[in-house]
Amino acid sequence: MKKDDKMTLFKYIINPSPIGEITIIWRKKPKFLIEEIILSKPDKSSSEIAKEKYEQEGELVINKKSKQFNNVLKELDNYFKEKDYKFSLEYLDLERFTPFQRKVLETEFKTKKGTINTYKDLAKAAGSPKAYRSVGSALSKNPYPIIIPCHRTVKSDRTIGGFGGVAEGLESKKILLELDGLMIQGKKVVGDSPIISLDKTSQTKLI
Repeated sequence: MKKDDKMTLFKYIINPSPIGEITIIWRKKPKFLIEEIILSKPDKSSSEIAKEKYEQEGELVINKKSKQFNNVLKELDNYFKEKDYKFSLEYLDLERFTPFQRKVLETEFKTKKGTINTYKDLAKAAGSPKAYRSVGSALSKNPYPIIIPCHRTVKSDRTIGGFGGVAEGLESKKILLELDGLMIQGKKVVGDSPIISLDKTSQTKLI
């Protein structure tokens, strides 16, 4: 992290949440942006991960003094409480990604609550049908989980796979899918809601 970044970055810790501690890194200037939403892992809290990544030269200030940031917190709270919510891409920095990665994340953002898609579905919707492995790589780099709901992409056999680039994220992914209204047994989606891919012509019903 550059020295100038430390002067503009803030952090805020959500604890508790249904998936444990969450640390949000954000900035006010030159415009309001969410830098990263960090989820805890089974062996490391989100604040510990944030410290390793962003606080090598000093601790970031805990701050939520921003109308825009408070709106983000309100929508996250609504999501966790299973109320109506509305996320936006406007406060996410997608310029850092390759055109393909950005397309994948923008497409995933459109995946609605209560629905899931496969890596192949997402590759097709992003305009690169054969690039499903690259889709998995792009989702593993998603710095905005929940807002860009990468937990809604599962394997072709409906097993939920890993989350955040690690297999150990499975429990958090399971909880988020259940918050979305889907039923999970073991490692597989078996709920009474249909799998609806982004392409309506390839809708698949759960059995």
